[in-house]
Amino acid sequence: QASATPPFHIGPARVAYQHCKRVWRCGRRMVSSSISTKFSRRHSWAAAEDGQPATFLKIRLKRDGAVLTPERVSKQHANGIRTTRFTALTWLPKSLYLQFRRAANIYFVSIAIVSTIPFLEAKWQPKVLTVVMILVAQALKDLYEDCKRRSDDQVENTRLVRRFDRETESFEEAQWCDIDSGDLLLLEKGDAFPADTMVCASADSTGTFYVATKSIDGETNLKEKFAPQAVGDLVDPKDDDKDEEGRPAAIALRLFDIGLTISLETPHPSIMDMNCSLSVNKGVPSGVSNSNFGLRGCTLRNTKWVLGVACYVGDDSKVRMNSFPPPSKNSELERFLNNCVLIILAFLLACSFYFAVASRFVDEVTLPFYQIFLKYLVILYPVLPMTLYITFEIVHLIIGVQIEVDPLMKDEATGTNAQARNTSVVEELGQVDFVFSDKTGTLTANEMRFAYCCVGSATLGPFLPDGSLPGPGYEQAKAAIRSGNDDVRAFFDALAVCHTVKIDQDGTYQGESPDEVALVEAARSVGIELEARETAGSSVIHRVRSPWGVEDNEVTHVLGFTSDRKRMSVVCATKDGGAVVTTKGADSVMEGLCSGPLPSEAVRALGEFSRQGLRTLLVARRRVAPLDFAAWRARWDQASSAMEDRTAKIEAVAAAIEESLTFTGVTALEDRLQDRVPSTIAMLREAGIRVWVLTGDKVETAVEIAKSCQLIDSGMRLVEVVNATSSKDCTRMLREGLEGPPEKNKSGGGRGIVLDGSSVSYILEDKKARTALYELAVASSSCVCCRLSPLQKRELVELVRQENPTAITLAIGDGANDVPMIQGAHVGIGVRGKEGSAAVQACDMAVSEFSFLGNMVLCHGRKSYRRIATFLCFFIYKSVALGWSYIVYAHAMLFSGEGAYPQWLDVIWNPLTSCAVVLILASDIDVPDKVALQSPHLYAPGPERSLFNPRSFARWMVVATIHGILSWCVPVYWLTTEPERLERPLTEGGAFWQASFTAFSTVFMTVHLKLFMVAEKPLQWIGIVALVLELVLYLPIALGLGSGLAPSHELLGAPQKVFQSWRHVATIFVVPVLAVLPEILQAFICSYSGVRRRSGRGTGTEADRAVSRQLVHSGCGDSSDSGDSSQSDGDSSSEEHHGVCVC
Repeated sequence: QASATPPFHIGPARVAYQHCKRVWRCGRRMVSSSISTKFSRRHSWAAAEDGQPATFLKIRLKRDGAVLTPERVSKQHANGIRTTRFTALTWLPKSLYLQFRRAANIYFVSIAIVSTIPFLEAKWQPKVLTVVMILVAQALKDLYEDCKRRSDDQVENTRLVRRFDRETESFEEAQWCDIDSGDLLLLEKGDAFPADTMVCASADSTGTFYVATKSIDGETNLKEKFAPQAVGDLVDPKDDDKDEEGRPAAIALRLFDIGLTISLETPHPSIMDMNCSLSVNKGVPSGVSNSNFGLRGCTLRNTKWVLGVACYVGDDSKVRMNSFPPPSKNSELERFLNNCVLIILAFLLACSFYFAVASRFVDEVTLPFYQIFLKYLVILYPVLPMTLYITFEIVHLIIGVQIEVDPLMKDEATGTNAQARNTSVVEELGQVDFVFSDKTGTLTANEMRFAYCCVGSATLGPFLPDGSLPGPGYEQAKAAIRSGNDDVRAFFDALAVCHTVKIDQDGTYQGESPDEVALVEAARSVGIELEARETAGSSVIHRVRSPWGVEDNEVTHVLGFTSDRKRMSVVCATKDGGAVVTTKGADSVMEGLCSGPLPSEAVRALGEFSRQGLRTLLVARRRVAPLDFAAWRARWDQASSAMEDRTAKIEAVAAAIEESLTFTGVTALEDRLQDRVPSTIAMLREAGIRVWVLTGDKVETAVEIAKSCQLIDSGMRLVEVVNATSSKDCTRMLREGLEGPPEKNKSGGGRGIVLDGSSVSYILEDKKARTALYELAVASSSCVCCRLSPLQKRELVELVRQENPTAITLAIGDGANDVPMIQGAHVGIGVRGKEGSAAVQACDMAVSEFSFLGNMVLCHGRKSYRRIATFLCFFIYKSVALGWSYIVYAHAMLFSGEGAYPQWLDVIWNPLTSCAVVLILASDIDVPDKVALQSPHLYAPGPERSLFNPRSFARWMVVATIHGILSWCVPVYWLTTEPERLERPLTEGGAFWQASFTAFSTVFMTVHLKLFMVAEKPLQWIGIVALVLELVLYLPIALGLGSGLAPSHELLGAPQKVFQSWRHVATIFVVPVLAVLPEILQAFICSYSGVRRRSGRGTGTEADRAVSRQLVHSGCGDSSDSGDSSQSDGDSSSEEHHGVCVC
């Protein structure tokens, strides 16, 4: 191979290129290896003898310990978790790989490598040092963030749990990471399960225990679970006489003695499905379901202790199978910045190529074409600043800190501030076009209160309190019961029985849902009280005290609520061997289960309750004959022990007994809105943001809640796309809604959309329907989507993103079911509510209340977009302004490949011009937050992209060109003669280098003066300190370079001579003033005439500024009369706002 290689000269640049190529390939291999290793941990079981993965894991508890079949490959830290992005080996290669996704970083490294080529005679040290510092700084930032993840992992992995030691026959503390399948664990009240654990016994003699699952499914209500019946007999009643320490140990020893075998299915992420089996002493296997397991992360509640076998550990547990890293999000503004960088890079390459070509036509230039090209490629590198991205991250960090310390977003009840978990998207908070919001727990307080009920032909209520007085509904119900109304008695008796509520020691109720608790409390308020809940064998006794005595209801079966069933039932055995089935659920399902049509009064009440925004449930009952109940019970036992399709078989058997029900009554619950929700939604809509509320309520309820929270105005035309039968039907209704004129009146106007789950399914399937929905959404200001699943919420967000890739979406929710929607939006906001922390863990920003969204978007979002857009434009402006000196000088020197400035001056350029830019623009304020909230129309520049777009970027580049050429030409051509400029070799510290240093100082002063004019409030103390510090440091650094401190001696003595010459000093101060004189005059004229000046950012919102200034002068009064601002192209605007005219 060596002999076949062409005889090219292998210079240092080519050697460096080949070395970097090898490092790059090695890094990619290491990254790929780390990724494959991470996903291979999902299934850590050994392969079977035929080489195929084992289907089941069997855990056998023998007298000498637990035996796993097949054996695990590695037992070290089997239950440990790792959420870090890097390891010690992959940190640097993977971080560099991620950094090199930015084209600018590849360019910077290329320049550093090219500068080491000897024939270029370039000072490679500052360039290489700068690139290394930037890459290392970003890598250290990645390492710092990863260390925080590692610290969180360490806290999780080192939590303690009591594990049974077979040798000492006692429970000893062990770390979570050391738990393995087959370990016997003892958990006490308040402990979290370290792994997916099958509970074998509990402090309750029946094996019942309760867990809080908010960390998994977002629900804060307790779940009732129980030990498998097959091991229930192992709990010897004699153990009840033992102390609490001895009883679990005795049961653990018995589990090892009898040879308990647990067969586990292959790990999968479905939380509700758990199809496993167990056998005792090699007996007949019996089924084990999710109701027998405590999943990792669940917390034991209302149970003194439980004893269980760890089954699925580590990444095979349900919570880990469902945990995916949040998607990597880059803002639209950063993507546009990357395009701008590519344009500048292409411009630099084109200039270098042009100079190299032009040099071929100059006789005095003898260097080869490629040398001229590489020379100018190195000379022009300051035009694309190396510190651009790292300062960009610093600005993000500063804004993130400002969000987290904002006292207006601090929850006074808990003292919790807002949290910026992903600062890379803060600017997109100021560009939001669509807001997708969950309802329950996000808009509402998730506090259910019994409001009304309909029993027979009578509607009772309201039950809601009137101030400190109870609602009249309670007295109405008590009077009906005293008068012997059997319908009302049976209705509240059903509410006191049909539930899974548990009673705490203090007498408070705890249930799986707030609905259940509210209904049981309502029954107690009318005198039918759930007094106790006790276990009796395999049944549960609901003891109910009422005016006619105490009655024990033996609940033999609980048919739980699911999103498919939309109902729950309890089966209570009667003394004659029969049963009474009590069912409550959604009216859309229950109506079909009743033996006859609903009474007209019930139908009317359902409609009336829905129009009031209340959540309704229909209650019905049925008596089952003894023979029928015995046959059904046999079918139930058979389905419960099935090893295949157990869930489907159980649901089929449950549905068989929930037929021919007799209507009992209708309940109506109120879920009150959180504070300031209506005003927050009104502000968002006034800002031009389209607000969508996604809920599982039925249409009538959702529409009324939307009206109460000002999502829908009374004058708004509603386009209802409900009960559609096909995608064509949906498209037709959407098109008709778009073509019809919106209704308007004094109270409001415009369009609103109402969708239901079935119609959304049809819309998502058809391209034309999707487009029609988006077009209607753009023409509407709000949308209510009902009966949606979590996946449909995510798909609606993706629909908007796919139909318009430039539209910015924001999703806000508080539950685990909102996580797909939050991760699918450009900006995800989690609400710290009553539905756990899953939403907060997956979000970009976290708040404690929905009302904080107004401040987050209209204040911080608006400021972030303005600040970052101005910062990026200015940062590129100052580098391009300096770069034009090299371009002009290249023409003057006939493309000989010489630089306009001494090489060490371009090194100090970015350090001495970046600090003030970052600190001033990252804290710049145009209007107070109070004014921004009172004038939501000030939010317009973000969605209109008026501050950072191709037109504004081009305008900034034109200004940079003018300032750069002026700052170079005036000093050089005024302070030197042509012979002095063409002298070769140039004298160290001679006239040309003095003029060159003067030009550099002129650009330096011009940039700082421009910064002063661009900033809205440049005289803040932090900005003044940074500005003065840069100006003060410039003088000693320049004098130091002129004293020979730098390896390059072009400046030797030049700065000293410049500062001693009045002509040079006058040029440094006069030319910058001339460069920004148009803006100075504009500011003076606007100030004199009382009109807000046009900002140097190129914004087209002068009318908004006039309004905001008027509000500030008037004491920040109500802005509702300030009018609406109008802007067509983001460049110019001429509007009149109540006497304020902007020219």
